[in-house]
Amino acid sequence: MVNFVMGLECFGITLTFIALVLLLNGDGAREQKLLIFIMCGCLVQNVGYLLELTAPTMEAAVAAVTVENVGSAFVPLCYSWFTYTYCYAPPPKKLLRILGLINFCVLPTVFFNWNGLFYESFQWLSTADGFHYVRIAYGPLYSLFMVTRVLIPYILSIHTLVRAVRLRSDQQVSRQYKTILAISTLPVIVLVLYVCKLVAVFDLTPVTLALAMAMVVIVVWSRRNYDFRHLAADKVLESLGDGVIALDDHDRLVSYNRAAAHIFTRLPAHKLGENIRVLEGFREEMLNEDVPQSFSINGQHYESHSKQIIGENGRKQGCVILILDMTDIKAYINEIKRVRQEAEKASIAKSEFLDNMSHEIRTPMNAIIGLNDIIMEECGDPQIYTHAKDVQSAAKNLLAIINDILDLSKVEAGKMELVYTDYHLKTVVGEVVGMMDMAASKRGLIMKYECDSSLPCRYNGDEGRIKQILINILNNAIKFTKEGYVRAYVTGQPGEKEDEELITFRVEDTGCGIREEDLAKIFEDFRQVDSKRNRSVEGTGLGLAIVKHLVELMGGVIRVESTYGQGTAVTITIPQKIVDRRSIAEVPEVFQAELERGEVFAAPDVKVLIVDDNVVNRKVARGFLKGYAFDLSEAGSGPEAIEMVRGARYDMIFMDHMMPMMDGIEAAEIIRRDCGENGSAPVMIALTANAMEGMRERFLACGFQDFIAKPLDRRELHQLLLRWVPEERRQTGDGEPAGRPLDPSSISIPGIDMDAAARYFSGDEEGFLDLLELYHMDGGRKAALLQELAGSDISRYQVEVHALKSASANIGAMELSAMARAQEEAAGAGDAALIARDFPPLLETYEALLAEIGSFLAQRRQSAQAEKLPALSPEELRTRTGEALEKLENFRSQECAAIVEDLLLHAMPQDAEDSLLSIQAQLKLYEDDNAEELLRQLLSRLEEEDGSK
Repeated sequence: MVNFVMGLECFGITLTFIALVLLLNGDGAREQKLLIFIMCGCLVQNVGYLLELTAPTMEAAVAAVTVENVGSAFVPLCYSWFTYTYCYAPPPKKLLRILGLINFCVLPTVFFNWNGLFYESFQWLSTADGFHYVRIAYGPLYSLFMVTRVLIPYILSIHTLVRAVRLRSDQQVSRQYKTILAISTLPVIVLVLYVCKLVAVFDLTPVTLALAMAMVVIVVWSRRNYDFRHLAADKVLESLGDGVIALDDHDRLVSYNRAAAHIFTRLPAHKLGENIRVLEGFREEMLNEDVPQSFSINGQHYESHSKQIIGENGRKQGCVILILDMTDIKAYINEIKRVRQEAEKASIAKSEFLDNMSHEIRTPMNAIIGLNDIIMEECGDPQIYTHAKDVQSAAKNLLAIINDILDLSKVEAGKMELVYTDYHLKTVVGEVVGMMDMAASKRGLIMKYECDSSLPCRYNGDEGRIKQILINILNNAIKFTKEGYVRAYVTGQPGEKEDEELITFRVEDTGCGIREEDLAKIFEDFRQVDSKRNRSVEGTGLGLAIVKHLVELMGGVIRVESTYGQGTAVTITIPQKIVDRRSIAEVPEVFQAELERGEVFAAPDVKVLIVDDNVVNRKVARGFLKGYAFDLSEAGSGPEAIEMVRGARYDMIFMDHMMPMMDGIEAAEIIRRDCGENGSAPVMIALTANAMEGMRERFLACGFQDFIAKPLDRRELHQLLLRWVPEERRQTGDGEPAGRPLDPSSISIPGIDMDAAARYFSGDEEGFLDLLELYHMDGGRKAALLQELAGSDISRYQVEVHALKSASANIGAMELSAMARAQEEAAGAGDAALIARDFPPLLETYEALLAEIGSFLAQRRQSAQAEKLPALSPEELRTRTGEALEKLENFRSQECAAIVEDLLLHAMPQDAEDSLLSIQAQLKLYEDDNAEELLRQLLSRLEEEDGSK
């Protein structure tokens, strides 16, 4: 008997192991995990009982009993949970968790048996044939353990299975439940027999439980639904709103769902196994795989998709046809098409309106700006000049706003970008308030302005957009206020980040107010609320819409509070990065221009090479860099730069991107590859007017370390130099001594915005005049070359017009620069028609600007005639001219230029002065050969004149 029981235990353990292997090959459903836990528990329990049967001593037998009890502690509980899930019954989670908690708390007494609570006594007995076994008298906790561990879970399991058998009408599933019910009762029966002492000595409950659980696993596994994939699939198919029809490999009906029966109403009348082709309304084309078929039945639109089912052996097992109800989708598509057509018509109408409005607005604006410039130029009254400056500032701000308003596509497409710069808060707000104060005064309103002087003075953000926001809000407040005041507050509070401030702009007015129901409409495009009452108020209705977009783009919020008939308050809060934590009270706004310059350093031992085909651009770059006392050299082309790098080692190279014959990228690659240590040592900076997204990555990939956009910005250049000039090579203090600073009001040339020029040019007034002269001297050649290339060589035309764009921006000719930019983009796109259409206006503007610059320079020269030094003697003039020629013949062009400049300070015959001016121009253009030839001609003429005397 002992051998039989031990063999039975081994068999049970083996079967349990096999069941675990089957479960581990599944997909990991919850039911599978529960069965794995159950089988592991059974395995431990049976191993423990096997150890009890083979125990040589009572102590070993008691230890085996402990293992047995630990293994069986949670098996019935997990099995109860499994039966609930398997039978689709909601488990009593609270009760099961309480039972599990009780078992877990009682489990330690199995090991430690405190005060005989679990085991009262042990007896080591033997049978007649000499088999030793242990008899245990259990304590009170064992009874509780049996109730919570075995009795309640098995009652719940049996009740769940009986209920499932009674409720399920599916015979196959019901039969499976009955099988599991029968298997589940076996361990209960054996346990009752053992407890009632009907089975002596041997406890067959562990092996019976293991066999029963293994059989449950095998039954479930044999049906291939131990994780309920088939049952779940059936449930999903029945709940689908789309029809599903399954066919075998002979196109015979296998199954279908409720939606398919609703589509083909005669489908239920056909038996399973019939060929699908006999179904009324079914089309042969629906069997074509991966070819959707559209059809209509009873006014409803459907689309069928067929997919073949291929078995493991590669043979076709059948197919599944999915039938989608497209009725609502088709109706929705038709509605979308209709709405889209209406939207396109509205968009075309809006575009035509904006085009017309653009022309109508820009024409008077250009007249206002032009006439105001004349007033500023000719007036002698300081007060009138101050008013004219306010008009100029207001007109430029208005023109900038018009550009954004008219380009609605930028806002609607989300392409509006922020340009971050450092700015002084009080200066920015003060400029706007000062401008709007005039408008308020004209309407008899009081403009009140308060700024918290404890706020940090300088921030980093989009200064232009902040101005635009404030102008819009203040302008609205003034427009809709007939009497009283408009008040602007500026306050702030610390932001979420350490270097962030939440700046709050609040604008209050005593105007007409807004109805509560209209507050949500004021941010809509082209919307002006209460239009009947405000009929006299001008405006497109776009201002607040753009303000809201800009505020949100900056990460801020805008709130509007209003009482109808009493007034409105608009509060805008935007986060800004703090640059200078000193308060506004500590840093007066008059020092703003000085703060923007940054701390200048000198580095006389740093050799810098400037490479640009445009002489004006090289002049500008030299003007920006000379304050740092660098050892500066220049090259006018890529090949020239390569030769210069081969002959000398430079610390930094500023390389223009677009140059004729060889562009900057190609030149940089050759320098890095072919110039040895001289090519690998310098920091290479791309100098380009093409600052589009992605260009930085392209330059870095081609051997550059950094890049800076043209027109050059003083602050950006300074930050770049701080990054790349080693600190140990910097000397505190200024570079070259500056001359007379550039005063924008001292130079007035139609077509040149001196405020823009002051932003882009960092030198003194004399340097700017030299720049203008270079621009003018190069202009004749450039205009002729552009006219030649516009219709013959688009690629070269793109390079030349690119240079014109940046050179014009450097002197403040922003209108011409914008026209050149448009031509550059047209050339890049190969749009010859656009070039042919817009080149004549460009050329006309260019030539007019050159004429204005020439006239201005001529007037300056005439005014300087009275200050000429006494004339030199003919012999001295001839000698000095010969010295200049000798210097140039020995490639000492700078010394030659100095002699020519010195000669021009003296009075002399007009023809000699004209010749020297031409020579000076050629030297400035680095046309040394032409200058040398002109010097020979002048010297020959002077010698002939001297000989004739």
